[in-house]
Amino acid sequence: MSTLTICTTCADGQGQALLEAVENEALTRDCTLPIRGQACLAACKQSCSAALQGAGKHSYVWGQLTPDADCVDALLAVAAEHAEPGDGLLAWARRPERLKRGLIARLPPLG
Repeated sequence: MSTLTICTTCADGQGQALLEAVENEALTRDCTLPIRGQACLAACKQSCSAALQGAGKHSYVWGQLTPDADCVDALLAVAAEHAEPGDGLLAWARRPERLKRGLIARLPPLG
């Protein structure tokens, strides 16, 4: 299972707004992906930021996110792809345009 974590303290409330927008859209889509807020992902110079993690999968951290429809849709799309069976490696060519920039880190799976 993959989890999407969104920084809630980014950019004077914009992180919280992004979290709420993603949660609301996930409800609209009947998406069961775990989404959580976290105070400070320590990517302050690249705010807003979000992380995507899963056991045995590559982890990702993105920055320069905004609480708009394009960003929300992109986050939910890559989270759904990441949740599929496999190692969670998100091919650059298959990522939504919005997430082809702003990648802060991709970490290999543990183990």
